[in-house]
Amino acid sequence: MRIVTFQSNPLRNIGKGMGETTFRGSHPMIHPFAAIAVTTLVGAFVAAAPASAVTVVLGGAVQNVSSVTRSAEGVDFTVTAARFTGNPATLTGMSSLGAPLLVSVTTPGLGVDGGGSAPQIDTNQTNRREALILSASSPFEISRLKLSMVDGNDTLMLYGVKDDGSFVALINAGTIMSGLNGAAGVVSTGANGGTSLLTFANPWGNFSQYVFTTRVGGEVLYNNDRGQGYRLDSISFNVVPEPRMWAMLIAGFGFVGVAARRRRKPVVSA
Repeated sequence: MRIVTFQSNPLRNIGKGMGETTFRGSHPMIHPFAAIAVTTLVGAFVAAAPASAVTVVLGGAVQNVSSVTRSAEGVDFTVTAARFTGNPATLTGMSSLGAPLLVSVTTPGLGVDGGGSAPQIDTNQTNRREALILSASSPFEISRLKLSMVDGNDTLMLYGVKDDGSFVALINAGTIMSGLNGAAGVVSTGANGGTSLLTFANPWGNFSQYVFTTRVGGEVLYNNDRGQGYRLDSISFNVVPEPRMWAMLIAGFGFVGVAARRRRKPVVSA
């Protein structure tokens, strides 16, 4: 009589007490290590998968403060303000910004304290142009912005901040799907004193820091005014998985793939 058994791979027999893994019939037993690998892979996939957009409301109790913090979906946001003196369209990085300013918190949203159009973000004073800086604990993509105190001569300039502090201009032709009249460079709104919900053609940006200001051509009048501003009420965002999460996911696929390719060698005994 010949008895055929299937000897497991040596990697499956770690420890003397484990012995052989014997398979009976057509229902192989899943080794604990394989189960752990699959569980880890599934967990990494779920964590790395992009979630639906989450909206963070920025407004709150009326006050002027050095910073404002908000949290959503495990991401912590901090908003600060700063002044600058250059042309808003030619800012190159965080080094272009100057002294800090107070953030003006109102019930609908955030602006900057003082200046010519408080509590808005504005650039109508050459020596005191204003910017809001939004910093987060994880990189995220922006899918929507809600602005208020919007007038027909308002403009929007938005920069993503790279790891070295340099800026990437994000408001360009084609980025805005709805919510503003126009989609190129300098963008103006259509309503006076109203709100504007900006929906972007695709969620964009992959930064943990963004800078909001207004954009005008230096001292050139735009719709008969200089750099009037807006208030930032809310942001809808998608969290971008960090590189180490993708690395875990790829490693998990590789581990399971290697295990699947291993062949069990039949051992025949008389």
